[in-house]
Formats: sequence, C-alpha cells, structure tokens
Amino acid sequence: MAAPRPPRVVPGEASESDSEPELLVETGGEALGAGLKVPGEASETDEEEEEEQEQRPKTPPVLAEEPAAVWGGGPSLLQQRLREGTGRLRGAVGSALRHSYGSAARSLGGLGGALGRAQVTAAAAAHCLRLARRDLRAVADTIDIVTACHLLPDIRGQL
Repeated sequence: MAAPRPPRVVPGEASESDSEPELLVETGGEALGAGLKVPGEASETDEEEEEEQEQRPKTPPVLAEEPAAVWGGGPSLLQQRLREGTGRLRGAVGSALRHSYGSAARSLGGLGGALGRAQVTAAAAAHCLRLARRDLRAVADTIDIVTACHLLPDIRGQL
C-alpha cells in the first residue's frame, strides 16, 4: 500500500480550508513562481487589476447566426423546434392580420354603401325642399296679386 501523499498547493492559490497547511516550495531562497501571474488568480492591488485590463486585447464578441455552422453538423433539435415554432407563429400572425384587414374592408364597404344611400337620400330631400320652396313662392306671389288687386271687393271690413 502506498503512503498517503501530502496535499499539493500551487503557489498563489488560496487554501481550501483554514485547517489545510500551506506548503511553500522554495528554490534557492525564492518562492517557486514568485512574480508569475496564475490565470484566475485574484489581484492583490487595484493597480494590478488596471494593468491586467489594459493588457487584455479588446476584441468584440463573435456572434454566429447559426451555431450549427460553427460546430459543424446539422441543426440541433432545439433549432428545429424554434424554426417550427417560428413558422407557426408567422402563420398565426398572418392569419390574424388577414382576418383583421378582411373584416375592416367589409366594414368599410358596408359604410361606403350606407354613405352612398345617405347621399342619395340627402339629394332627394334637397330636391323636395326646392320644389316646396318653389310652390311656396308661387303661393306667396298669388297672395300678393290678390291683395294688390283693387277690382275685388274689400272683404276685410265685413269680417
């Protein structure tokens, strides 16, 4: 049976518990890896953080329209379901719009017919009013002639 090995501690890594002793491997009086930056290591000062941010390349994230093109192979099940759902949604929206526009067109058609009938009725009413006004003018002219005529006996005094 092999002897248990002491836990290995990487320089710059924090111990996982307070009871775990930290081992420091030294070579020639200096700590192994002193001055090295371990990826994922927390910086000790704000200045180190600023330096790290300045040193990182600033590249925009790359977004692929089709992840299948990046990974190779055909579309995934999720992508197929999304396409099917998108197709159903487009169909439902198109159907709803066709129904809405169709009912609006029918309503406008009915309103157009009612407006046409109202215009015909208004024209007929205007014609009837013109005829009535003409008849009233004729009656008024007749009354003026009768009242202006001196040949007829005066009937006002007998009443």
